[in-house]
Amino acid sequence: MEDIRSGSILHDIGKISIPDEVLHKKGKLTPEERRIIETHPETAYKLLSPIPFLKKAVEIPYSHHEKWDGTGYPQGLKGEEIPLSARIFAIADVWDALSHDRPYNKAWEREKIIEYFKEQSGKHFDPKIARVFLAMVEKGEI
Repeated sequence: MEDIRSGSILHDIGKISIPDEVLHKKGKLTPEERRIIETHPETAYKLLSPIPFLKKAVEIPYSHHEKWDGTGYPQGLKGEEIPLSARIFAIADVWDALSHDRPYNKAWEREKIIEYFKEQSGKHFDPKIARVFLAMVEKGEI
C-alpha cells in the first residue's frame, strides 16, 4: 500500500521537464507538443529508479499512461504486462482528470464519465478493475 501511495503522489513528477507553455497550454496540443508531454513517464523513471525505497513505487509514474489494449505509452505495454499498481492508478487518475476543470477542458458530468469508463473498459482500462471501480461509483462510494 505504501508503494501505491508513494507512486500516486509522484505520478507526474516527470512533468518537471516539460516547458510551462506546453504543460499549461489551453488549446489542443500539436503533435510535437504531444510528443514532449509523452516523455514525462521516462523522465520520472530516470529520476526515481535510482532510489532504492521507491523501486516498486516507480511503476506508477512510469506506467500510468499504458493502456489495456497496448496503445498507451511509454512502452506500449498490454494487458497484464502493465503493473497492477499502474492499472489501478490509471482509473483513479482519469476519473480525477475528467471530473475536474482543466486548462484545456471543462469537467464532465458524472454520467458522461461513467459511460466513458464503460466504453473504455478493455481498451484503456483493465476490465476487472474498471468493473469494481464502477460498482463502487454506482454505490456512491466514489
